Amino acid sequence: MTDERREGLTLRSRCRVVPSAVLLPTSEVFVKRALQLLLAAACLLVTLVGASGPADAHTGFDSSDPADGVVVTGEVDSVTIRFTNEAVESGEGFVVLDPVLGVRSPSSIDEPEVGVFVLRFDPSITAGDVGVRWTVQAPDAHPISGAFRFTIEAPATASPPSSDSSPAEEVASPSLDDFLVERSGSYAGERLSDVGRLLSMAAMMVCLGFIVFAVTVMRGTRSELRMLLFWIRRAAAVIVVGTLLDAVGQLMDGSGRGVGALIDIGAYSDVFGTGLGASLFLRVASAVVVAATARVSMVHAHEARDVLASVSATVPVGAGSTRLVDHPADYWEDHHVAWDIDRHGLLPTFGFALMLLAHTFDGHTVTEGSRAMTGLASAIHVMAAAVWVGGVAALALIMGRRSRRDEPTHALMMVIRYSVVATFALAAVALAGSYLAWVILDAPSDLWATAWGRLLVAKVIVVAVAAGFGAHNHQVIVPALEAAEESETAVARLRTTLLCEVIALSAVTAVTALLVQASSVAS
Repeated sequence: MTDERREGLTLRSRCRVVPSAVLLPTSEVFVKRALQLLLAAACLLVTLVGASGPADAHTGFDSSDPADGVVVTGEVDSVTIRFTNEAVESGEGFVVLDPVLGVRSPSSIDEPEVGVFVLRFDPSITAGDVGVRWTVQAPDAHPISGAFRFTIEAPATASPPSSDSSPAEEVASPSLDDFLVERSGSYAGERLSDVGRLLSMAAMMVCLGFIVFAVTVMRGTRSELRMLLFWIRRAAAVIVVGTLLDAVGQLMDGSGRGVGALIDIGAYSDVFGTGLGASLFLRVASAVVVAATARVSMVHAHEARDVLASVSATVPVGAGSTRLVDHPADYWEDHHVAWDIDRHGLLPTFGFALMLLAHTFDGHTVTEGSRAMTGLASAIHVMAAAVWVGGVAALALIMGRRSRRDEPTHALMMVIRYSVVATFALAAVALAGSYLAWVILDAPSDLWATAWGRLLVAKVIVVAVAAGFGAHNHQVIVPALEAAEESETAVARLRTTLLCEVIALSAVTAVTALLVQASSVAS
């Protein structure tokens, strides 16, 4: 048994003749199975996202009675808090700082309608400055919290306390200002969740982007394809690790108990018995499938089905004055191979579909607009972004490897091939991103009045910087490569701009990870 077979690698010889009568049915069977798999995934997506129905409003604080900052007369035995959408009590829930009795919880809580909580107190709150602190979960299972205050004045006709009455027992409690700013969640849990989400998002860009690059763009040696497969599998493993860190952080923060939540069975149910739990599960499951089943089937570059050449022949997209379809068929040497999708690619494809499906259960996809449309736009946005981010990283990796080994880089052909894919990816990123921004933001002022809007502005700026590097490649470096493909100066400049673009896109990935949980309600 050869090393290639043990690694799941197969190579079809260029000289071997395969009768068309045999090859065609095999291809048709594979295409049919792939279509059936994609249809099943689409049906699953529609069923799952449609079951929850639409959510047409942000979940945020709406109003309270007594309102924030008002002065009321007489005892208060109930406080009403209204939210703009569905909300579920989470973490410490609702806590009041009573100036007489100290920190206390409501005696009972009524929910007369969706998003409305009536807090009842027995005994009543009698007089003084009162603080109310709340923590709830939005439909996307992410906790949101806040606080407000009001003042109770005793009625003018109330009799003053008798001079010989015993003084009330002093209750040790925090100051009102400290009480109102105290976090109910877990700072460590929130940061751990951020780190885990960033890791899994970055690894997902590599995993999805590398496979698209390998299948559509890549023409190279067998060792280069092995290297891409190596990073795809390792990225899938990082997705698992990052998702587990995210899950632990969500548990610590969502329950408000920190590390103590790890041994609280009820906390697991509260945090993971939601769409967030489904998202985390799908992320882990999809990464395990990809890591366990991903393999590369090699075919000589001359025999590979070139989808990009067909696209280039139909649509004039891509960099350079010479279209991809016009390059000679014998451009690649005999030792160059391509990644060919065969029947062994069905399971990894299903894993990638699950990876995208996970984004329909988390973040603003759950709470904003039509669940199906927002989920579809989110999946397209993630996929297109991965094609761009992962594709640039893969191209930089291949160019760097060939330069270090003093091998022909074939830089011009690789850039032109990738530019065809990148053109469609950038268009999809722009369209899907614009739709998501339109759905999530209520007004233009939300761009600077909400955390989500401010992060979006930062993301757009960094994306523009990354796109600028890409435009420089197309307008300056590609013409230089067309004049002399293996020019050391042009190749070195290409590697530099690719590295800068990778750095900028890494920043975009980091901001995107933060956008998932950022608040879209003005604060």
